[in-house]
Amino acid sequence: MKILLIQPPPRRIEYEGIIVPPLGLAYLAAALRGDGHDVQILDAFALRLDWDTFEARVAGATAELIGVTGMTPIVDTSLRALEIARPYCKYLVFGGAHVSAVGQKVFQQTPELDFAMYGECEAAFPQLVRALENHEDPSNLPGVITREKMNKPCELLPDLDELPFPARDLLPNELYRYALSRRERVTTMFTSRGCPYNCVFCDKSTFGSKWRARSAENILAEVEEIAGRYDTRSIIIYDDLFTVDKKRVKEFCEGVVRRGLKIDWKCEGRVNIIDGEMLALMKRAGCSMIAYGVESANQHGLDYLNKGATPDQAREAFAATRKAGIRTMGYFILGIPVETYEDARKTINFALELKADYAQFSILSPFPNTPMYEDAVKKGWYREVDAQNPMDKDLKRPVMLNENWDEEKLRNILREAHRRFYLRPGRLLREVFSLRSPSQLKSKLSAGLRLLKWSHE
Repeated sequence: MKILLIQPPPRRIEYEGIIVPPLGLAYLAAALRGDGHDVQILDAFALRLDWDTFEARVAGATAELIGVTGMTPIVDTSLRALEIARPYCKYLVFGGAHVSAVGQKVFQQTPELDFAMYGECEAAFPQLVRALENHEDPSNLPGVITREKMNKPCELLPDLDELPFPARDLLPNELYRYALSRRERVTTMFTSRGCPYNCVFCDKSTFGSKWRARSAENILAEVEEIAGRYDTRSIIIYDDLFTVDKKRVKEFCEGVVRRGLKIDWKCEGRVNIIDGEMLALMKRAGCSMIAYGVESANQHGLDYLNKGATPDQAREAFAATRKAGIRTMGYFILGIPVETYEDARKTINFALELKADYAQFSILSPFPNTPMYEDAVKKGWYREVDAQNPMDKDLKRPVMLNENWDEEKLRNILREAHRRFYLRPGRLLREVFSLRSPSQLKSKLSAGLRLLKWSHE
């Protein structure tokens, strides 16, 4: 069957500092090609397509089945892509993190659909296509959602080493970039799926709570393919948490050093499972940045989030990472219901105290069907998100309000956080002197101008 997999166009066409591959689509494409199908990927986001050009590309693909992916914060773009794609295919399928989160509700949001799929679909999607080709009823297959019912989820894949590597040859690899990378070309990869921790705001609807990992040898083989076949040496490891298993981290890092792989990579860490020995080895293997979910400076806020960590552990982790010569990114949450405006200011001060190289401040926005979402709905704090009322990618339109936080307070604290962290003269000078290429200059200048504009709106 001829199949087109789509990453929808962006809301705005202007230059973005970060554009990364739709790895989920690339995994699906590899699985479908393994079944003998003719597969294309249209990454309309990376290509910066407007909607008219997007429609022309979809029409020209002459696909029998079109699959569109979507994430909740930008689901409006996916719904529009589905509407446009409907006349150009026999079967229309919607998948991705948004479908996994909301389930059968997607049929209320978009009547154009034939099927939706949720969970890990590398095995289930080929089964759906096989059933359609054989004129069989696919409505009882695991992971398939129809207007009438939602089947049980796909079984989580027990051995991730059995997955084929993502079909990166179907992607516009030259377009992927990350403003904080020290190299021009960037890609992403998963080395594990799932997370064993239970933060109440986190969406686990796709990969679940059970942590499953690829072997170090399997990861190294993909890294060699990325560096060799695709001439890309900057990798963002997209695991929920890369540092869970110290033994596996050690095997991977030693393998990178032993094979002489000249790469740099970023990963996600956790402040209470890191140590100096591991950090030193990660640095030797090319780790250039670790991002930590600090979330809050206030223990009562961390307890509300069920974070299972303390501010002191964050202090120790950032100091140790800095000592190892690895840059740090801190994730911080503002607008936690049990915190006040002054508590949030303590979190901003904490980001400065930690001497994080970069900080991502976000308004608390729980995903559908997470424990925090259910609690917020019950208490009347949550403003529903749909195609007409989408969650704002820039978080200017908060979706969770309570007696401590109204829209004005949330916008003000977010602006204050970005101004105080990023617009310090010393910090701006460090960014200027860290530039290594014209593309980095363009990325960081674009991001800086957007921040300045947004901070003064």
